[in-house]
Amino acid sequence: MSTKVTDPNAKGSSGFIWAIVALLVIVAAVIGYIVWNGQGAKTAGLAEREQQDVNMTVEYADGAITLSSEKATKDTPTVELYEDFACPHCADLAVATDGDMKTAIEDGSLNVAIRPLNFLDVSGSLDEATLAGATGHSTKGVAATIELAKSGNAAAYWNLRNTLMVDQQVVYNKWEMKDFADAAKQFGADDATVDAIKDADLKADGGDIAAANAMKLKEETGQVSSPRIIHDGKDLIGDNEDITTWVEKAKDLKA
Repeated sequence: MSTKVTDPNAKGSSGFIWAIVALLVIVAAVIGYIVWNGQGAKTAGLAEREQQDVNMTVEYADGAITLSSEKATKDTPTVELYEDFACPHCADLAVATDGDMKTAIEDGSLNVAIRPLNFLDVSGSLDEATLAGATGHSTKGVAATIELAKSGNAAAYWNLRNTLMVDQQVVYNKWEMKDFADAAKQFGADDATVDAIKDADLKADGGDIAAANAMKLKEETGQVSSPRIIHDGKDLIGDNEDITTWVEKAKDLKA
């Protein structure tokens, strides 16, 4: 008489496999949550941070984001500020002089046309085509801030630009367009502007504009660099002058 021998672990093996499957599902869910939560953490807390109130207007035209005040007159001078969101010297200048610039704009003493650049997104030749095709942090910042300027929301523009400069070491190369959009929303941007930032065409809305600004700067001064303060096609601050004095010097200009 033969005896059928069965695997005493056969039933247990099936249960073990299902246990492994369940564990993998749980692990995947946890990883997904961590990734999702990490994405949100990039801009978490911006709404709670102290935001600056502004009493100025913002307009966009021909590559320039112009900050002005209703107190400005036909005699109020206008200067151009060239800056790159990846430039540490631009961040240093913003920390040192944005307060003075804001006061001068709001009291009608100065108009500032900010011309964003993206030359630090590329290496090698700074020709127009190369700059226009850039897709890095600076180009994304250009696209985002220009959408805010187009919307006319001066407070949202000012606070996002302030974050990109003051917290440059924290946000540099960390944000995608979704993060720029989330930040703009927390600073008070309307839904249409938030969507425009999220869906921005980096070439048309960022690279082309930054490249045109770079070509304008190069044509007028012979080189592309930042930060630069330009008046009537010439540098306001000389090589041996302290650039942090630019606001006071600009206020003394004639319109």
